[in-house]
Amino acid sequence: MTGGYAAALVVAAGLAPASDDVGLLWRLSLFTCADEDATATWPIVTVLVLAGGLWAWALWQSLGGLPFPKPFSDDRETRSLQWALYAAVAFWAFYAVMPIWPWWAVVLDALLMSAVMVLFHPVLRRVLRHADLALGAGLLAQLCVAVTEVADALDWPQGWRTALDDNLTGLGTLVWCGLALVAQRRDGRWGRTTVWYGVASQLAPFVLLILGQPLMGAGDLYDVYDEATSAADALFVIWLARSAHELAGTHGCPAPYALPAGGRAAVTSAARLTACVVLLLPPLANYHAAWIGSHVSLYRSSHDLSGAVTGVSPALWQGLDLFVGLGGLAVPVLVALHRRGAFWPAMGALLLTAFAGPAIMALTGGHDLGLPGGWVLTRPDDLYGMITTFSRPTVSPLWVTAACLVSAALLWWSRASGRLPGKG
Repeated sequence: MTGGYAAALVVAAGLAPASDDVGLLWRLSLFTCADEDATATWPIVTVLVLAGGLWAWALWQSLGGLPFPKPFSDDRETRSLQWALYAAVAFWAFYAVMPIWPWWAVVLDALLMSAVMVLFHPVLRRVLRHADLALGAGLLAQLCVAVTEVADALDWPQGWRTALDDNLTGLGTLVWCGLALVAQRRDGRWGRTTVWYGVASQLAPFVLLILGQPLMGAGDLYDVYDEATSAADALFVIWLARSAHELAGTHGCPAPYALPAGGRAAVTSAARLTACVVLLLPPLANYHAAWIGSHVSLYRSSHDLSGAVTGVSPALWQGLDLFVGLGGLAVPVLVALHRRGAFWPAMGALLLTAFAGPAIMALTGGHDLGLPGGWVLTRPDDLYGMITTFSRPTVSPLWVTAACLVSAALLWWSRASGRLPGKG
C-alpha cells in the first residue's frame, strides 16, 4: 500500500511541470482540491512532494509494525492501550477522504484521544509523581475541543469559544504530551526514536511557522507552504503508531529516576513546572503570535537598531519575534531543568529577552503606542494600514519580561538548591 502511494506521488510530481497542473499532486499530498491560481513551479512541486512524502512515511511506519498475525500483549492494561492507540491511528485514515472534518468527526477523535489518555495513565503513574496532572490537563484539552466544535455547530457566542480553543486546548495538550513523553523515556518499553517522534510532533508546528516567515512575500509559494504545514500531523500519527507497536515489548532497564523526597517534594515539582508554564501564559493571553511585532513594525525596528546591531535581516527579527511570542523559551528552560550543562544558555536567553523587550520598545518609540504603565491589554498601532479592520487586543511586552524574570528566578532556585540533575 505504501509503495503504491509513493509511486503515485512520483508520477504526479513528474506530470505536474509537464502539464502545468498541480491538481493531482495537490490532492495526493494535501488531500484537498488545489487552489485555482496554483502554478506548477518547481518550488511548489517540491513542497507538495515533501508533504506527501511525510504522509507516505507515516503510512509505512503505521503498517510496518502491526502485530498481526502475532497476538497482542497478554497484559490486559497493555492490550487495551494498544487497541486505543491503533484506533486513534486508524481514524486518521479519514483525513485522506475527508480533510476538513465535520463536528462529529472532531468529537469522535477527541473521544478516542481521551481513551488513549485514560489508558495511558497507569504508565504515567508508575514513573511520574504528578500523573494526575497530566491526565486532567489532557482530558480538559479534549473536552475543550469537543465543546468548541459543538458550539460552532450550534452557533454559540464566539468569545468564550475562542478562549477554549486557543488557550485551554493548546496548554492542556502540551502538558499531557510533554509528561507522556517523559514517562515513555523512563518506562523502558519505548525506544528513543519513538520519543523523538513525539517531541518533533509538538515542535514542528512552531518551527514551520517560524521558517515560513521569509516566504510571506513569495505569493503562491507561501500559500502552498501554509497549506502543506498540515502534513506535520503525520509526525503525531507516527508517534501513536510506534507507541502501539513497541508497547508489547519487554521492559528495558532505564536509568533509575529519583523522585523528590521529603516534605518539599510538591513545592519542588510545582516550582519546576511553573518555570516552564509561566513562559506560556503571555502567549495564551495574547491574540497575536508575536512578542514585539504586534506593537512595532519589525522592519522599522531593524532600521532603528541598525546602528547597534548590524547584519541582522528582518526575517531573523521576525523569527525571533515569533519564537518568543509563541513561548519558545519554555523549551531551553525545560532542557535546563534536566541537564545542568544547559543552565547558563537558558538563563542567558531569559535575561536577554527580559531586558531586550523594554529596550527595543524604548528605542523604536514604543512608549507612544498607548501603553499606560505597560501592564494593560491594548490594541496595536496602525502598523500596516489594516488595524481598523483586523485589530485585536494584544498584551504588553512587559508581561513577557515579567514571565522571563519569574522563570529565571525559579530556575536559579532549582540550581542553588541542588535539584538540577548533574548530567551535562
